[in-house]
Amino acid sequence: MRAEESMGAEEILRKHGLSADGLQQSKSGFTNALFLTEDAVVKIFTEPGGAGFQKESWFYGNIAPSYAPKLLGAGEDYLVLERIKGEGLFRAWRHMTDEKREDMVRCIAEINRELNRTALPEGMPLFDSCRNWGKKLLGRMETALGKLRLNQGIPEGLGRRAAEFIRANAGLLQEEALFLVNPDLHFDNLIVTEDGKLFMIDFEMLEAAPADYAVHVWKRMEIHPFNYANEEDDPLTLPEDYRFLMTWVRKYAPELFAYPKSDVRIAMYSLVYELELLCDFPKAVNPVERIGKYLEGVCG
Repeated sequence: MRAEESMGAEEILRKHGLSADGLQQSKSGFTNALFLTEDAVVKIFTEPGGAGFQKESWFYGNIAPSYAPKLLGAGEDYLVLERIKGEGLFRAWRHMTDEKREDMVRCIAEINRELNRTALPEGMPLFDSCRNWGKKLLGRMETALGKLRLNQGIPEGLGRRAAEFIRANAGLLQEEALFLVNPDLHFDNLIVTEDGKLFMIDFEMLEAAPADYAVHVWKRMEIHPFNYANEEDDPLTLPEDYRFLMTWVRKYAPELFAYPKSDVRIAMYSLVYELELLCDFPKAVNPVERIGKYLEGVCG
């Protein structure tokens, strides 16, 4: 922990009348700095005023649902949140029975449903319910794929199949009702307490989108759950532990699969994620493998 970061977190806690005893930095903060005490979490954002900060500030300050930590304080570049005492679902999952895992998916479906029912904020450009949502997604997909094919960042055959798939289904993402959606609802962003209650802890990627846009993260976890593992957990994370994940999601969140050609839509969402990931990490192998699986699943 850098001394200046620690001092900043201490000052923030004291400013809000909270104890800094036992303050330590968490290893969980990938893009932001996280500091923990027994009762509080200080989240210092690397991009003050950025989209993630604005979304979380709005959500914690205005929605405050039962499935999220309470907001204890806020500033220009930080949030102070209630510390939820429990274990990350990603780590807890591997010790659970299938019966308990299924119950966790039921809880996730309930949380996601409540999130979807939350009214989108008016006058906040980050959640603009634009009528071109589907067209923008297609544009992102085509831009990323074009860049990868030009730079030979994707196997030629796979790139050609992806391009054909996108052209064949370009009209599928017609304008739908948009909801508040968290497309980053993987298990590392969920905490389960000792009494079995589930909390969501990250809202930086909230957006206005069709409800089924949330599904692609779970589909990715079913194939490569270790995608979200740290170095310590990676060798202990087994795809076989996630073999029923999508079956349970379909059981407890059937509304997310009620769209026409649901599997194709989810494959489209997954493609844009993987193609943009490949643009950022050209040597990554797992995105290429997942793209192949998505196309095999819907194209045969």
